[in-house]
Amino acid sequence: MLLQQLENSPELLIYWFIVFAFSISVHESAHAYIAYRLGDSTAKDKGRITIDPLKHLDLFGTLMMLISFIGWAKPVPINPSNFKNKKIGTILVSLAGPLSNLILAILFAIPLTFVTLKYYPLENNPLSPAVIIYNFASYGFVMNIALAVFNLLPLPPLDGSKIFTAVLPSKYYFKVMQYHNATFIILLLLSYTGWLGRIITPVIDGMQSAVLSVIIPIMKLIV
Repeated sequence: MLLQQLENSPELLIYWFIVFAFSISVHESAHAYIAYRLGDSTAKDKGRITIDPLKHLDLFGTLMMLISFIGWAKPVPINPSNFKNKKIGTILVSLAGPLSNLILAILFAIPLTFVTLKYYPLENNPLSPAVIIYNFASYGFVMNIALAVFNLLPLPPLDGSKIFTAVLPSKYYFKVMQYHNATFIILLLLSYTGWLGRIITPVIDGMQSAVLSVIIPIMKLIV
């Protein structure tokens, strides 16, 4: 429903882009921070432990976000050799990004639920504080759930592929990585044609329902 709103109301892309820039910056910063805590300062030395979007946004990934509503940022550089345990370190760093998006989704769900319970239906005034909060919170909630699910797909170059390949024996790891470019192209095609959305939407919807099933009862006690 939110994507249909974006298509029918281009001005809402302002909210979408701001939330995207913030969310993807938190995602990448989380990768960099966990890598640093595990002993690898590669990303920190490049200034990637920051929520400054200019340090993280990728031009093509941002354009794809505007076209297909699924995008990405510049990958955070890590050197697994600096981890005490390469495989565990790689898995933890890879999980940090999607986990940060899930946490953001929960945080966005709180004001979204509050405004919905207290002020819905909203007044027809785009500059109303309730409308502004609702727009930011609703897009933030949906986008961060989508980013968490999307990035956990076991396809290069997504975080899920790093988690998947980290548990593989070395001989299988290198075989999988041989198809890195091919799977990336497939990912782009699936995203552009909308098939990717059809594949992951049920999972996204399920996670949204799970989060709201916890947040709504709590907020009803407060509002």
